Amino acid sequence: MLAEIHKVAAITRLITIGLAIASYIFIGSYDSSAEIQLDSSRPHVLNVFLRWDAMYFLHISEFGYIFEQETAFFPLMPLIARFIANTVFWPLQSILSYRYTLLLAGVTIANVCFVLAAGALYRLTIALLPGNKKLAFASAIAFCLSPPAMFMSSFYTESLFAWITFEGMRFIAQKKYLLAALIWSFASAARSNAIVYSGFFFYDLFWMRFVNRKRYLTGLVKACIYTLITISGFVAFQYYTFNRFCSLDRPWCENKLPLLYSFVQKEYWGNGFLAYYEVKQIPNFVLAAPIILISLFGLKNYIQHDSLRFLTIHLMSSKTPYRKADENQSYTSSALAVYMYLWAFLLVFVCCNMHVQVIIRFFTSLPPLYWFVGALWSKAFGSSQLDKNVQSTVAANLVFSYFILYGLAGIVLFSGFLPPA
Repeated sequence: MLAEIHKVAAITRLITIGLAIASYIFIGSYDSSAEIQLDSSRPHVLNVFLRWDAMYFLHISEFGYIFEQETAFFPLMPLIARFIANTVFWPLQSILSYRYTLLLAGVTIANVCFVLAAGALYRLTIALLPGNKKLAFASAIAFCLSPPAMFMSSFYTESLFAWITFEGMRFIAQKKYLLAALIWSFASAARSNAIVYSGFFFYDLFWMRFVNRKRYLTGLVKACIYTLITISGFVAFQYYTFNRFCSLDRPWCENKLPLLYSFVQKEYWGNGFLAYYEVKQIPNFVLAAPIILISLFGLKNYIQHDSLRFLTIHLMSSKTPYRKADENQSYTSSALAVYMYLWAFLLVFVCCNMHVQVIIRFFTSLPPLYWFVGALWSKAFGSSQLDKNVQSTVAANLVFSYFILYGLAGIVLFSGFLPPA
């Protein structure tokens, strides 16, 4: 089954890349920024992968952090791309040029990590719900059809971050907390939101032990230690940026907690609490609406199974008397509860503090999104006619159509350097 998932993931990447190159050849590029950065006087198929944020990652890979606003993009992806370009892909430098080799390295990382992430999501689901291979497979397929297809095949961090995230979550499911913390330390050097994964340690080692009257104080100490390891990538990068830019007498350096990341997000990218709530941003809220709605329905579906359990974080249950049978192997299993809390938190955070349309890419590393979609598709497409109902079938078809149509449209628009981004 795992080999089949890897195969499907690889096929979707080949289709995505093929359609992107064909679109670029026949339609061209609306913006010449990629050609300018690559010093290319004529079209090149690799140009199709250099769009928006990818231009920052390429520049960082080659020159390091020259400009303050570049620090919004974390160093793991550029460093790996540089390493591969200077080792495995070194012979290509004389053929493609150094910049094109860096770009090819970044694209290769993204696509290899995408295939690995699809398999990692399958293994994570099996680790949590060993009796539901059907959901594990459907969820992995949902990941393979993720709407932001080109972002996950270009010089972006989405695929790399998803793979690291899923692997760390699998270690958590297996109670291998140190391994999870170590791999997530790399995740926090790839994207800042990895620091919220520390919540898994506090949930498992402190809260659930407290609920079950176990050694929760010892668990609290362990959770703090694992948290420090997890955020070490983020902290190390902030320390680097402090030394790199504070010699230039920047205003954020005088703050009690001199974090360049917070300053850059507000100063250069306009992020902040409700800062995006402007009339001119209505089209972007419309773009984000499908993922927001899927998230709301997914959370509603989970919560209504045992609302008291969810709202009290396992202190009480509406299943009275509590039965072992309630520990089901479906989407509503209590084994998935902590992931639902993560989903709810990130949904509120994105809607209140970020460029809301980014939710389409931001949620590519969020397993419960795929579990809900996978459960929806399994029920509508993989069950007998007697198990189906009109409402779930319509919902499944709508979600499937959205995944496919948005993905295809996104490939063409991305290739032409056209919004949305």
